Amino acid sequence: MTTPDLNFDWQQTPFDHWEQLPQATKDEVLAAGAEDWTKVFAGVMTFNRTWRPLRPVLIDQNKYEELAHVMDRLLQLILETGMRRATTAGQLRKLLGTPDGLIEYLDDEEVLGEHLVQSGRPDVLVCDGVPKFVEFNIGSEVGCVWDTEKVSTRFLEMFTSRGLEELVPVQAPPSPIDGRYHAITKYLDLKPGDRLTMVMRTDGEYPGNDDIPALVRMLDPFVERGQALGIDMDCVPIQWLAADEDGKLHHEGRPVESVFRLYVCANMPQNPGQAALKAAVKAGTSRIFTSSAGWLLANKLLLTWLWSDLDQLAPEDQELVRRHIPWSRMLTAEMVADAIERRAELVLKPADEYGGSGVLVGHETSADEWRAGLEEGVRRADFLLQDYVRPDRLTMDFTNLETGETLRTEVPYSVGPYTFGRESFGCFLRVGSHEHGEVLNLKRAVHVTGPLLVAPR
Repeated sequence: MTTPDLNFDWQQTPFDHWEQLPQATKDEVLAAGAEDWTKVFAGVMTFNRTWRPLRPVLIDQNKYEELAHVMDRLLQLILETGMRRATTAGQLRKLLGTPDGLIEYLDDEEVLGEHLVQSGRPDVLVCDGVPKFVEFNIGSEVGCVWDTEKVSTRFLEMFTSRGLEELVPVQAPPSPIDGRYHAITKYLDLKPGDRLTMVMRTDGEYPGNDDIPALVRMLDPFVERGQALGIDMDCVPIQWLAADEDGKLHHEGRPVESVFRLYVCANMPQNPGQAALKAAVKAGTSRIFTSSAGWLLANKLLLTWLWSDLDQLAPEDQELVRRHIPWSRMLTAEMVADAIERRAELVLKPADEYGGSGVLVGHETSADEWRAGLEEGVRRADFLLQDYVRPDRLTMDFTNLETGETLRTEVPYSVGPYTFGRESFGCFLRVGSHEHGEVLNLKRAVHVTGPLLVAPR
C-alpha cells in the first residue's frame, strides 16, 4: 500500500459529497430513491423495522483511497506493537489476560506475523471531517460484506438506469466479495477447483438466525460468486459438520479441508460439529481462513499499547496515530477520579468485546452509571478509556416502511472499509437511527448501507 499522505486535507470538502451537489440533482436522486428503495434494501439484514434511507452516502474517490492508505499503515502498526511484546500467540494471549480456551482453534505456539492481518475492517468515525479509527476488527469474521456490496451495487444501478451518473460521476467501491475470495485463495493456497467450505454460526441474535435453512439459502449468491471464481464452494452451519471414522471433517460426505470461518471464534457453544472442526484443525487435516490468533490483535488494549509506544515510532507514524486514533489508555484505579471529572470527554470500553457491547459514552451516561461502569472496569481489569469522538452528522432522507412518510434528519454514521490481503475493498457504512444514540451497532437499529464513490471531474 502507498504511504499515507500527512498533508492530505480531510477538511477541504465535506466527507459526504452529497453536501456539494446542486439541489436539483439531490431532488432527482431522492425521487429515484423513493421508487427504488425496496429494491436497494431487499434482503439486507437489519433490526430497523421502521425506516430506510433514500440515497447512498457519496465519498470522493481520493478520500476513499487515502482512507485505505491510513487504514493499512495503522493495521501494520497494531501488529508491530503486539510483536514488540510477544513472539507467539500464547505470549500475547497471556499479556492481554485472555483466558486459556476462550478463543477456539488457538495454537499458543503460533508465531505472530503478517498472516494475521490479511482480513479486517476498522470502525471509523468522522469527526470535523477527519477519520478517527476507534476500533479495529481483525479476522475473517468481519461481517456485512455481502449486504454492503448489494447496497452499493443496487444504488449504482439506480443511478445508471436513470442517467444520474451524468450528473454525478459515481462508481461502486472495489468488490469486497471478490477481494475476500482472492485473499482466501492466496492464504489457503487454493488451486482452481479446490474445495472451500464457508462455516457459520447460527446461535447469535443476528437477523435471520431463527430460520437456518433460509439463512443458508440467502447465501447462495455468495457461494455462486465463489464458484464463478473457480472455487468448489459451499456454505455449512457449524453444527452440520461431522467427522468420519478417520477423524476427517466432512458435511454429508463432502470433505471439508479448507474452511472460511465466517464467525467470531470466542464464547462458542459446544456441539459435535464444533468438536469435529476443532479436532481437524488441531490434527492439521483442515485449515482455516483466518487464524484465530488474529482475534488477539483486535483486542482494544493494543490501541492503548500503540499510544504507550508513541515515542518508539517514526515521526510520521507518531503524527498518523495522533491524528487518526483517539487517545486510549488501560483503565486503572488511579485514573477513576479524573475520569469522573472528565465524563463528557471520555468513552469507557471493554477491551475484548465487540458489536458495541458494554460501551459507555460519557455524555450519554448518568453520573451514577458512569461511576458504576468505572468501578466495574477497574474490578475486571480489562477496560480502557478513550477520548470521546463526536461523529459528524449526515443529513439523510428516510422513508417510513408502513406509511410512506418521508423524514429528513441529521444522524451519526460510521465508515468501515474492508481490508483483504492488505488491499481495500468495499465499505461497511452504518447510518445511525434518529431514535437511538451514538453507539452504532445492529442492535441499535442502524441502517446497513454501502456508499458510492465520486470520481474527480
